[in-house]
Amino acid sequence: MLENFIKNLNETERAELENYCANKFVKQNNLDEDNQEFLNLWRGIIKLKSCIVGQILNEHICYKRPVKFNRPEDINIIIYNSIAGELPVIKFGDISDFENFIINLLYKGDRSQAGDISQMGASFIFGKTQRFLALSNKYYSNTPPEFVNLETEEWRGKSAIIRLEHECTHYYTKKFYGSASNNLRDELIADFVGLYEAFKFYNAKLFQHFMGLDDVNNQAGRLSLYTVGLSKNVQEIIKQIAVTSSNWLESWQHTQEFKSFNKSQRINYLCENLKLI
Repeated sequence: MLENFIKNLNETERAELENYCANKFVKQNNLDEDNQEFLNLWRGIIKLKSCIVGQILNEHICYKRPVKFNRPEDINIIIYNSIAGELPVIKFGDISDFENFIINLLYKGDRSQAGDISQMGASFIFGKTQRFLALSNKYYSNTPPEFVNLETEEWRGKSAIIRLEHECTHYYTKKFYGSASNNLRDELIADFVGLYEAFKFYNAKLFQHFMGLDDVNNQAGRLSLYTVGLSKNVQEIIKQIAVTSSNWLESWQHTQEFKSFNKSQRINYLCENLKLI
């Protein structure tokens, strides 16, 4: 069925689809040793009392545009031993503190430039001298707990795991495959890892809900964020690809091949072998 829709695309649309679905991951064979000096700052911050963590973040991270934190005592910083190495993680207990931190740090304090920041639950800052994750405590993909049949705090906890592992997967692909992009391929892989780590199984229907591809969340999910600028016909085909690919991932988790891999091997396999069209 998908092939028939692709055949109906004109030449320009077909090229647009092929470019979007092309695998941008390239295995990095000559990795430079990580400069871990950036971790020293974070280790020092972690030792401080929670009441002044907000002040220290303003002094060292948001020094150009300090944030007036509502609940600095609910900012927690850890160094997480991710699949790609140690990584500082800032966890914000207050949603507005997270949003204001991101706006001041990444959008020069201009909320209008941040789009619908209520849809953002995390941000991965990656640079030569600094890298860290900033995580909110929002429900993952703004999905309410009743949809996943969990109590509020249990779903909040699962959301935190999904979000952390999702962002660490982006860190892994950036480090070892040279790319971490806001597109369907990257999101399929990152959500697969996050959901599997949180639930110990992958539910394709839940991913499709996150993307806005079911009757409950139709048009209100994340996929529209990853297809901005594409023609309407191509966007419609990418929706179908998202469903087909996520269903394949759900089946793949039951194979002996999947079970024989550890986490990094699974990510490697998907980076190198996941086909969208």
